[in-house]
Amino acid sequence: MAVLVHFDAHGRWGETLVCEHRIADTLAALGLHSGQVPVQEDLGEGLEAACDAYAAELAELRQRLEVHGMDRLALRPGHPDWARLRRGFLVEHTHGEAEIRLFLSGTGLFHVRHAQGFIGLLCEAGDWVSVPAGMPHAFDGGEQPDFDALRLFGGTEGWVARPTGAGRLRLPLLDDFVEQLLRLNGQALDEPE
Repeated sequence: MAVLVHFDAHGRWGETLVCEHRIADTLAALGLHSGQVPVQEDLGEGLEAACDAYAAELAELRQRLEVHGMDRLALRPGHPDWARLRRGFLVEHTHGEAEIRLFLSGTGLFHVRHAQGFIGLLCEAGDWVSVPAGMPHAFDGGEQPDFDALRLFGGTEGWVARPTGAGRLRLPLLDDFVEQLLRLNGQALDEPE
């Protein structure tokens, strides 16, 4: 299940949403869309295996975006090139075409800039998010990445980042984001009834 956190323009943590409908409404108001699909186990390796396992779900997502390209990005702890990849993902950027990211396993965190500040969207297996062309955002997979995702593109170029010039956003990265969520959950559990 996704979690959405509002951040003000200075990066201060604000309202935290865990309700799927409230998250979807918030994202839609910002021009993004999201949803969930049933998680398929034992997908096998490669793009074709994932496309076969998620054929019905991908057909529905393709109705949202005229897909001209797709890839599968699977990164596990200890990936030798993660530090370089992470630096690129963390720089705020846009894409010339829309992108849908469908998480097959693991977690990832999107930061998206909007007129009032930012949102942090934590995605897990089964979650998908559609980022429109030109929407400033960044992505983090944590210190030790552990996610597998399909990326569907509205263009033929594939994943091409266009940096906005804002650099790396001063917002909590995945590991700190999850730690803060756990602290907030602990506080809620510790409150008297």
